[in-house]
Amino acid sequence: AFYEEILRAMWGYIGDNFNIPVADLTKETIREELTQRRVSVVDAEHFCGIISRADEAQYAPTTDGDMSGVYIDAVETISKIESVLKH
Repeated sequence: AFYEEILRAMWGYIGDNFNIPVADLTKETIREELTQRRVSVVDAEHFCGIISRADEAQYAPTTDGDMSGVYIDAVETISKIESVLKH
């Protein structure tokens, strides 16, 4: 359930902030949107990497430490993106 919520939050963040319908959300569209808005390629890739990690973790055994790491990475990455978007 944790990873489902992380995925929902990450996809929802992009969809809501960039007005992209859920049906059109892919990692590629996320990369394109973020780089068009001057988010670094590294941060865009990191955002997509978090989505991949959470997606894979839904089906693999994980530890609580993995959840904490994914959560912290998600918060930090969204914060970086927000700071770029606000300028």
